[in-house]
Amino acid sequence: MTAVLELKNLAVQYRTNAGTLTALRDINLTIQPGEIVGIVGESGCGKSTVAAAMMKILPPNGFISSGEVLFKGRDLLKLPADQMRTLRGTQLSMIFQDPMSSLNPVFNIETQMLDILRSHPQNHNGHSRSDGELRQKAISMLERVGIPDAAERIQHFPHQFSGGMRQRIFIAMALMANPALLIADEPTSALDVTLEAQIMELIRDLRDELGTAILYISHDLGVIAQLCDQVVVMYAGRIVESGDILTIFDRPTHPYTKALLGAYPSHRQHRERLLAIPGKVPSLKDLPPGCKFADRCGLARSVCFSSEPEMQFVTEGHAVLCHFYREAGTAAAVDLAPAVSIAQKPTRRFERRAGQPEKDVLVSIQGLRTYFGERVGLLDTLLGPFRQGKRGYVRAVDGVSLDIKYGETIGLVGESGSGKTTLGKTVLRLVKSTGGEIVFGGQTITHSPENLVRPLRARMQMIYQDPYSSLSPRMKVSELLVEPFRIQGVASQPKNEVARLLDMVGLSTEQADKYPHELSGGQARRVGIARALALNPDFLVADEPTSGLDVSVAASILNLLKDLRDQLGLTYLIITHNLNVINFISNKVGVMYLGKLVEYGFTDSIYRETAHPYTEALMASISEPDPHKRMSQQQRVLVKGEIPSPKNPPPGCPFHPRCRYAEARCSQETPGLTLFAAEHLTACFYPERVQRAGG
Repeated sequence: MTAVLELKNLAVQYRTNAGTLTALRDINLTIQPGEIVGIVGESGCGKSTVAAAMMKILPPNGFISSGEVLFKGRDLLKLPADQMRTLRGTQLSMIFQDPMSSLNPVFNIETQMLDILRSHPQNHNGHSRSDGELRQKAISMLERVGIPDAAERIQHFPHQFSGGMRQRIFIAMALMANPALLIADEPTSALDVTLEAQIMELIRDLRDELGTAILYISHDLGVIAQLCDQVVVMYAGRIVESGDILTIFDRPTHPYTKALLGAYPSHRQHRERLLAIPGKVPSLKDLPPGCKFADRCGLARSVCFSSEPEMQFVTEGHAVLCHFYREAGTAAAVDLAPAVSIAQKPTRRFERRAGQPEKDVLVSIQGLRTYFGERVGLLDTLLGPFRQGKRGYVRAVDGVSLDIKYGETIGLVGESGSGKTTLGKTVLRLVKSTGGEIVFGGQTITHSPENLVRPLRARMQMIYQDPYSSLSPRMKVSELLVEPFRIQGVASQPKNEVARLLDMVGLSTEQADKYPHELSGGQARRVGIARALALNPDFLVADEPTSGLDVSVAASILNLLKDLRDQLGLTYLIITHNLNVINFISNKVGVMYLGKLVEYGFTDSIYRETAHPYTEALMASISEPDPHKRMSQQQRVLVKGEIPSPKNPPPGCPFHPRCRYAEARCSQETPGLTLFAAEHLTACFYPERVQRAGG
């Protein structure tokens, strides 16, 4: 059988002001027809560069310095630009990470899809097709990838679709010519867990239907385990381990592979700590001699720092780049990374307020509502009463009641648009509530004036999802950490406080003189945490604390948050769509859907005795880092469609249009939260059906 793609000793370099940098070295890879090969590794390891080199779309300063890229036996590096352009539209296709940046915002979907078909008339077996025939082919492809009302929506523009729908459209465009090879570069990284599961199922079904070979790039080991046939692990521009999916996950032999697997949290396995790989991927301009992973490896010896290992074959088809792969294969994952102090005990510990019992309620919200009205524009003003009645409200938070006790960690989960972040901001009075009551530390703050709320902000803080947008780019880290003391008028010794806070979050004092853009994603997240902790708060709202981070960096952040909670007696509200994160760090879980709390209880109870169809759907959508569960994952019942607009929520139970247990009653009556088990609440008329389905 002729391979669809073969990379032989591929090397890629970049010309920069610092000289010529080598991004890829000795890349050897084979993809057979109908096979899905996954590439995994941290950011900066060269995964996307491999894809760009294969497609010959490297940036202007990048070039392939040596090697071969054989597509069905033809060396693509020897093809002229016009032939390569033809291949990209017919035999090679690529799905990019962000479909919004790949789709043209000024043209509707029909125009963009038809342009592709017109640009490659050879797809039509030499026969020209009318615009009507081309349009019908485009509509058929949209229907195949699950776009509802495709004949109508093909005329819409990219911004009129949700993120999941845009990704489906881009997949349809990539597969219109039925390519032999599809490259998918992190196609689900920005999607909710339910949409991720739908896209994975779509890619798998299209592979089975069309026989397309797929190169799937991801840092999510769960996705790789459930989708791929072969796995390639990359580090610092080289392949460090490769083999079939069962071998790599069952018997990994490279310390880096084992460390990645040890850093991944699982909702089925509760661990006190995750394996955090110290350090970071080395810079291309400062590549060390010897093994590039040596300074992060717990098994490294002197030879590892001076001599680069050669690729060894453990068994047929299983290759590894390690001097001591036999020892690494039998070592426990925790032994493969040097001991690292994630967070030292702070010099100033949390002290409970006088007379405050251990389990008193710190935060209480009752019937909280946060609605956003439509923005009134000039047209609305001119038309006046003619447009009244058409204005609506976005019911971001719609009647949520919740008590959070001292020292608890509450996890909020749900898809984007469910109201999680708005709830967190409303509790902190960063967003104005529409109704209900907020009590913090026994004091009602729902409508308190800002001059009374400001002193309380020292006791309640937020860790934002994007640390770069929440840290002033004009201020150094030292200034950012001292600013809270100045705002609150608290006397301090700046140099000592900066050192204390950096030490608390596991950063060296060298970071104090850096600006936010000079920090890595993990470092910036730690600075955001340190700033939030500056005034010894009681309560922290952490909004997607691991979003956008590599698995190893995310593990270190989760360990840090857990350490700080135990050392400082912190109370957390953790907002995330990752149920694996919730199981690792949270005592209780609240599941939100369209602004409402639909299930709430202790973490173990929620995971073991799921009582709401939406929670069941979220659980079924989790991709587990265990390829042995692939059959059960493929047979899972996934929720269809996407979350409705909170501006026009469905009548009755908000989840009933997507619920497989829905009855007529569900579309007419709204279920309230009722007691299902001890301290386990659910808003469902038929929780016993969920229980029976779960076995």
